[in-house]
Amino acid sequence: MDDGQLYGLALAMRPVFDHPHEANRLFLEHIGWALCSHLASRYGITTAKPRPIRGGLAAWQERRTKELIEASLDGNISLNILAEECGLSRAHFARSFRQSTGMPPHQWLLERRVDRAREMLRDERIPISEVAIHCGFADQSHLSRVFRKFAGVSPLAWRKSQGRRI
Repeated sequence: MDDGQLYGLALAMRPVFDHPHEANRLFLEHIGWALCSHLASRYGITTAKPRPIRGGLAAWQERRTKELIEASLDGNISLNILAEECGLSRAHFARSFRQSTGMPPHQWLLERRVDRAREMLRDERIPISEVAIHCGFADQSHLSRVFRKFAGVSPLAWRKSQGRRI
């Protein structure tokens, strides 16, 4: 069977298998939801027509969700909790969040972690390993991999580019 989407989801899970201690709950739930949705829509038997997706989160829902994620940069918050806080089902919440922010919740969480890391990296007295733990990363190498994806350089190179002595 040739299924490009299923293959893509499997590739997205590869880092989890390579570094299981770095996987955050939002990412795992998001991939699980995407996998179930894809399998049901592609291989399931249904007569239901898909409903059109309307607007995203209300302003208060988006603000509350971002506050909760910001307060839980360790990633120890679930889609269920976020959805309940907004009074939505998990699936509706995930769609609405993506529509409102342009990215899924776990991606938004990673961006916030990198933003917090940038703030901390400005202080050259704080070791990068400490920055990693404080920002919810499993270790310094986890921070480096994610930071490089967002910033295009390692945390050390970014710190140096800010004119700070190491």
